[in-house]
Amino acid sequence: QVFYQPVVDAKTGKIASAEALVRWFHETKGFISPGQFIPALEKGGYISELDRYMVRKVIECLEQRRKESRPAVPVSVNLSWMDFYDENMLEWIVSGLQCGGKEEKKMIRFEITETSLAAIGENHTRMLMRLRENGAKILLDDFGSGYSSFNTLKDMDVDVLKIDMGFLRTTRPERIERSMSIINTIISLTKTLGLSVITEGVETKEQIDKLTQMGCGIYQGYYFSKPIPVDQFEDTYL
Repeated sequence: QVFYQPVVDAKTGKIASAEALVRWFHETKGFISPGQFIPALEKGGYISELDRYMVRKVIECLEQRRKESRPAVPVSVNLSWMDFYDENMLEWIVSGLQCGGKEEKKMIRFEITETSLAAIGENHTRMLMRLRENGAKILLDDFGSGYSSFNTLKDMDVDVLKIDMGFLRTTRPERIERSMSIINTIISLTKTLGLSVITEGVETKEQIDKLTQMGCGIYQGYYFSKPIPVDQFEDTYL
């Protein structure tokens, strides 16, 4: 199933966008974590089929809301590094962007992690840029979780930086302060580079207040909402 997690503008309290996330509810085994089945799909070579399904479902949802003259927000879909070795997959996405309506182009976004960028190499990052050239925004996910973050920004044109939630996962006071200092530096850098920034994994009002003072106003995390079914998302936020 496709679940959406809202991305919220803390200054207005309104939704800014959403991330589409896959969830698997097995008939007998119940909820199966993406951490279990996504690596299995990658190993088996089927991950692009799942990503294609996610892209198709998001575009269908956006198109339906447009046809019904109902409000919508941009929605991002995660791409695996393996998608960039599947020429049919990338051509399918580009073709959809070229044929789709102007509004859908503005609304669909693609997330790729820094680790994935390192894995796909220079030749395949050109394919990522084709998405951008055809109207899709690119989000660099989990920024700060790898080893070459700043080189990534030097070499890659992206639109939105998503700060890795790992910076917020500590209870030791001295590490919290260090984490906030690092985030402050990243936010300042994004302003210099003209990038938008989203902080992931926010869980408390204290985090929101500190990050807002630093200049980050857009957040994603359990403080606002966990990932929820599409119908619930639309009823609650749109």
